[in-house]
Amino acid sequence: MHSQVTSLTRRLKAAFATAALVAGCALAAGSPAQADPAPKPIDAYPAAIPLSTDTNIANWEKLQFGMFVHWGMFSSYGGYYNGAQQTIGYPEQIKAWMNIPTSDYLAGAHQFTADKFDAAQWCATAKAAGAKYLVLTSKHHDGFAMWDTATTDYNVVAQTPFGRDPIKELSTACRAQGMGFGLYFSIIDWTLQTPEPYQNLNPIPDSMMPYIKSQLTELLTKYGQLDELWFDMGKPTAAQSAEMAATVHQLQPQTMVNSRVWNNKGDFEVGGDNSVPTKQLQAPWQSAYSIFPKCWGYCSWPSADRSDASRKSKTTQQVRSLFTVTSGGGNYLLNVGPQGNGAIDDFQAGVMAGIGAWNARHPNAVEGARPTLYGRMSWGDSTIKGNAVYLGVSSWPNGGGDIRLPGMASTILDVTVDGTADRLPYRMDGNDLVITLPAQPTDADLPVIKVHTDGAPLVRPAGTAVSTDRHFSIAAGSLTSRLSPINGGRDASSVTGWLAGQDGNSGWNAARVTVAGTFKADTKYRITLGETSVVATGAQLAAGAVDGLRYRSQRITPITIALADPDYFADPLGATVTGITVDGYRVNS
Repeated sequence: MHSQVTSLTRRLKAAFATAALVAGCALAAGSPAQADPAPKPIDAYPAAIPLSTDTNIANWEKLQFGMFVHWGMFSSYGGYYNGAQQTIGYPEQIKAWMNIPTSDYLAGAHQFTADKFDAAQWCATAKAAGAKYLVLTSKHHDGFAMWDTATTDYNVVAQTPFGRDPIKELSTACRAQGMGFGLYFSIIDWTLQTPEPYQNLNPIPDSMMPYIKSQLTELLTKYGQLDELWFDMGKPTAAQSAEMAATVHQLQPQTMVNSRVWNNKGDFEVGGDNSVPTKQLQAPWQSAYSIFPKCWGYCSWPSADRSDASRKSKTTQQVRSLFTVTSGGGNYLLNVGPQGNGAIDDFQAGVMAGIGAWNARHPNAVEGARPTLYGRMSWGDSTIKGNAVYLGVSSWPNGGGDIRLPGMASTILDVTVDGTADRLPYRMDGNDLVITLPAQPTDADLPVIKVHTDGAPLVRPAGTAVSTDRHFSIAAGSLTSRLSPINGGRDASSVTGWLAGQDGNSGWNAARVTVAGTFKADTKYRITLGETSVVATGAQLAAGAVDGLRYRSQRITPITIALADPDYFADPLGATVTGITVDGYRVNS
């Protein structure tokens, strides 16, 4: 039986994702030391950031884009009760915000026919948009269970004329269409707790835990494989969070748990609602966004503009958010709120169709693409798939003009407007690829430029320290940080520099590394140089050089400082690195 140890192992592996980039790009074995020949051209480094080395995390990363669905008893209200509009809070929480008595809520359930619900159509809507999976609200804060459960008769089968199990139908329909499936689960439950909708941070009494575990057990044993379990709200203790996560992993070891199980017990980080980070963050992380940001459940408010102009602008916004999240190494979960009758309204379906049309025009820009080491640019972002770099140009130069992709180290075969045969002029300026764009953008939602390279795209990072005498000094300005997804990417989870030896040695060089900065004395840090690593405490780093590392000359090699034993994969580094010095010396193997 799977245990909490597996969950911890999964998180620890994710912590070393940056340092393990080299594992997916292993260099050929070197030859013994010999007399220095004339220096050869410096090699380059694979520009695509690889998937996690943890299989469960990698499989989840491959999903990339999902359709979130908020649907329940709340959907039939559309944000109104007794003719009055809800003026505060999300509509899926209308029972609390509008003080709807449970008797009235049940009376509404008795009218819930959901006669337009079509599981196959929902899955087809997601798939046509380019989404790889669907996540449904199994139970929101109102406690009304949207499955055939033995834990309570406050459920969709027992209390509605609809009388069917939508989770069973959706899980079956999505898998029939090759789609993944996941479930949302509210930790709080207003049938057992007093609503506190302003924060929804109700403590969880221990008396609730058997009920929660029983419901989770049903969800994890009745409906086949779940790709993720999306917990939400409440204020559980650390032990309760660990117990919920362990319940999931014991029943389905491959299921990814989001960070809203709380207390750093999840497998991936979720930021705040409707947040699209514009930085590359330490994976795995997810951005959850709603087509109507103030409405996750269905709302028919006048402020929910459903005009053609709004549909077009939201399509553009969501396409750009999808590309931004993908290029930042994240997973994008876009929410729709079907009506109480089970139909996804034409507006939201239209936005999803618009995203699908863009994905059809640019089939490789997101699907199966990876984030890159080229970094964020003022004009937009980049992804890599196969032997091509895809540039999503969100800030098109007024009247056309040049954009730069720094650090391009590959031979360029051609540069085209993606999806067409239209070639664009380009040139190399040092290590920068300079592309001249035409006067007008080529796609109203997000124009994409394809850079076709000879082989997998390569990078020469800016600030790479080059040396012919095996002494490398990497200043703070040449270091890059992989940012923790906690707190919106304000803190580094690892710091990386780059070096390239031109001493002519075709074999290994041993190395002593000195890291300048401020460290916590008792904290253990992992220093990874190429394919080798050592662990040292902050006190040891402060005392001087650490030995036991190796690198190859004639290669661009990363050196990364990260936590060695993080409690949680997204823990910030908690140190300030102001420089790295590497002193190499010859070895014979």
